[in-house]
Amino acid sequence: MIDLRQHLRGPQLYTQDDFAEIERAAGRARTILDELLGVVAEGVAPLDIERECRRRVLDAGGEPVMADVVMGQGRPFGASCSVCADDTVAHARPDCRPLRTGQLVTVDLMLGLDGWHADVADTVVVGGGGHPLLEALDAAWQAGVDAMGPGVPWASVAAAMAGAAEAHDVRIIRGLAGHGIGLAPHELPVLPLVPDPTDPAAILRPGMVFTLEPAVTSGTGRVIDSEDGWAIRTADGAPAVAREAVIVIETDGIRVLDGA
Repeated sequence: MIDLRQHLRGPQLYTQDDFAEIERAAGRARTILDELLGVVAEGVAPLDIERECRRRVLDAGGEPVMADVVMGQGRPFGASCSVCADDTVAHARPDCRPLRTGQLVTVDLMLGLDGWHADVADTVVVGGGGHPLLEALDAAWQAGVDAMGPGVPWASVAAAMAGAAEAHDVRIIRGLAGHGIGLAPHELPVLPLVPDPTDPAAILRPGMVFTLEPAVTSGTGRVIDSEDGWAIRTADGAPAVAREAVIVIETDGIRVLDGA
């Protein structure tokens, strides 16, 4: 029987047995994400990707929990995944506009499996190939992973990602954050990509499970909300890319639950 520890007021600290359950959900989510990234192509609409996502999540025995997430204007998201293109950073509800070669497309999905949750995302170029923003994202991601460990302040991780991004002449996007995950899709801690120095310092502790989700842009890094109350766009229209996976803090290090 799964308990209701997500109602604790502070970050939930999970056990090794819990890690195994979350890893199973994360592996399933990453497999589906990789399949969806393979669907991204010229002429494919985000709604086509969403339908594939829902089918694959259900076929895998999971729940498309992103559809039930409520934010902003109080309405549920209503789709099993988010599909963002170009200057849309996050939370774009899939529509019927066909994708075009050369666009940067980020697919983000959240999956529930036997009461446990995982949240994953990644970006590809429509038509294939590389992109300088993806190289910068790789660097920021690796800098964040390398900086993490038990007892490390989250601000140090954020600073490492920002430094890696700036070395590639791009910026980390402000206003976005990672979050705890496990028995609930969104738990404490909240881990901003650009922390407010006046906020209490978050320290990574063994047993924490959360999402690492850097996003970078060639623009200023500032964002605006769309009229639908969901999609977040770069304020200057510059393109953006993002990646997300589940991280576990152990007593002697970390694990990235990416299905590898």
